[in-house]
Amino acid sequence: MTENTPQPLVEGITAAIVGVTDFGPHLDFFAGRLGYQVAGEGVVPAAVAGTLWGSGAADVEVVALAAAGAGTGRIHLVRVPDPVAPAEAPHNLDVGLVGIDMYARDIEAAHAELGRAGHTWATPPTTYGVAVGEREVEVTQGVCPAPDGTVVVFVQPAAVRGTEAWAADPDRPYTELTSVVCHVPDPDAEIVFWGPDGLGMAVWYDVVFSSPGFDKVAGLPDGTRMRLAFLAGEKTARIEVTSAAGGHRVDRRAAQRPARSLGHSGWSVRTRDLPAALESVRRTGGRVLSGPVETDDPLHGRAVVASADTPNGVSVTLWQPRG
Repeated sequence: MTENTPQPLVEGITAAIVGVTDFGPHLDFFAGRLGYQVAGEGVVPAAVAGTLWGSGAADVEVVALAAAGAGTGRIHLVRVPDPVAPAEAPHNLDVGLVGIDMYARDIEAAHAELGRAGHTWATPPTTYGVAVGEREVEVTQGVCPAPDGTVVVFVQPAAVRGTEAWAADPDRPYTELTSVVCHVPDPDAEIVFWGPDGLGMAVWYDVVFSSPGFDKVAGLPDGTRMRLAFLAGEKTARIEVTSAAGGHRVDRRAAQRPARSLGHSGWSVRTRDLPAALESVRRTGGRVLSGPVETDDPLHGRAVVASADTPNGVSVTLWQPRG
């Protein structure tokens, strides 16, 4: 970064927000099976949660999960007593949020161990190629549903892209979240919103490809042409913006609201400058929904927080720590 290059407003996706009916099954899966630790638990006060998420007049119970103490790529579990829709895993062609991804050191071992524990994979480990420019990148991944309709994608990377969890504990089987996935009708707008001219993430690649292996692992019709833009900040989690030509199905965005919906329902993003981030949201076609509001809670610590939608209606909680 040169002296004339603006400092990015965000470093990546700090956490995926996951709505739960009961913390127990999620703690069994993410902590008991995948080795995440509880980094914070308690409530987001009603005044804050109601302002941010429209969750009503009650405190919202939350648990923050981290892998090997990683400060980003976390999972924010939010209990939803009265969800707006039943739990249902989104399809890769549905509009809205799809999966949450993490690296697995040995994906075949993960498949066997989680299967023995009663977690049946929707798609077993599959290897396929993605054309990136003049080269083909080989990807091995599988899909294992978590509770409340949460889609977890395990990836065994051909080349590891830095993760805080593996830097802290190289022997652990799984990392923090390495990416979060959305399937949107206007990928160009989403890329501008998050990219160098918006909140400051870099576009690592932006490709259109078709792969029989990917069709299989993603449950797509044969020959589907998928656009995939991969945006990265200084830290995980990264963003996978996807769009399939003529292939959008159920629009799940109205049923993907933090503290009101089950499963993958939003993103939590730490910023170094909340007023500037909110101005960027407005300038790049997003909507500021509420805030800023002061809080001191298990998900954000002492911070000022606001809620926004991206141009494609993905829910984002933006927050800036206070000293």
